[in-house]
Amino acid sequence: MKDLVSIVVPIYNMGNTIEKCVESLRNQEYEEIEIILVDDGSKDDSYKNCLLIAEKDKRVKAFHTENQGSGPARNYGIAQSSGRYIYFPDADDYLEPNAISKLVDAMKYEDSDLVVFGYKNIGQKNNLISIKKYDELMCEGQKLRDSYSECILQDSKLTIQGAPWNKFFDLKVIKDNNILYPPLRRHQDEGFIARYMCYAKKVHFIEDVLYTYYVNDLSKVWQKYPLNYIDAVIGLHNVWCETIKTWNSSDALTHDIVEKWFVCNVVKSCELTFAPKHNLSIKERIAYIAEFLEKSNIKEIEIPKSLGKYHKKIMVLAKKSQIKCIYRWLKFKVFLQKTKLLNFIKRI
Repeated sequence: MKDLVSIVVPIYNMGNTIEKCVESLRNQEYEEIEIILVDDGSKDDSYKNCLLIAEKDKRVKAFHTENQGSGPARNYGIAQSSGRYIYFPDADDYLEPNAISKLVDAMKYEDSDLVVFGYKNIGQKNNLISIKKYDELMCEGQKLRDSYSECILQDSKLTIQGAPWNKFFDLKVIKDNNILYPPLRRHQDEGFIARYMCYAKKVHFIEDVLYTYYVNDLSKVWQKYPLNYIDAVIGLHNVWCETIKTWNSSDALTHDIVEKWFVCNVVKSCELTFAPKHNLSIKERIAYIAEFLEKSNIKEIEIPKSLGKYHKKIMVLAKKSQIKCIYRWLKFKVFLQKTKLLNFIKRI
């Protein structure tokens, strides 16, 4: 008898597209699956439509929770799952029909407990933006943890950190070790993967490109970040300090990358005060910037060696508590981004 695979999908305000988004899951060649749809407090008819889909396919189960974000929704899905393996796709993407079958085979190969696979990025006009493809490779989890820098970098051949939808997990490992998504509004996936990697013994990278990710309108992404984005940045940094930074105290490069990520995203949190949707006055922006820098405590961090000139300048000013100077640097950076001069300057 084939092993059952649990597929957990968080749903939020997708009433008009819900059936289409789970179609590629229901059409998997591997039939021993359960599809767990978790409606995360949608304000439309998403949950009603989830129930209608469940009526048509006995493998589909629909649940409703209060809105807490995709991390807690996936945690709820984990609790409802009874499979041997588990997969976490996004609700508006596409999975190849043979994907689950290939992933189960890849997991069984040499008793792996994590499979990482390739994906395509598709733009708003259905244009191919990029393809991420891995070489066939089996790695010991401990070896990866000892030198984890390549697993964090997104352009690496060993990228693991990132979204969960191009990874296939062992549900027993998750439940035995009580691995959960942190309750963050952003970067919860990165926290979950770092927690899972604490226990991974064998990671199997495969060549197959099995997932299609539909990229959001990049011009609007910046506007979607909340003013309290700093909380997610601090939250993930705390998780990484409890996981990645404990694996090898001598792995200076990985530690530097973790701190670089933290500093860059604290600065990004400050830049987001300039988002038009927040409608803040100059005085309010400066107050928020001061609050974010104090809350993150980045002035106590040693300046990462891999940090770029702009972020290094902000760090130096933060250590001197020169908030108004930081404000002017941030304002100039945001101006360059809005006028599209930043990429031009980088090219020259």
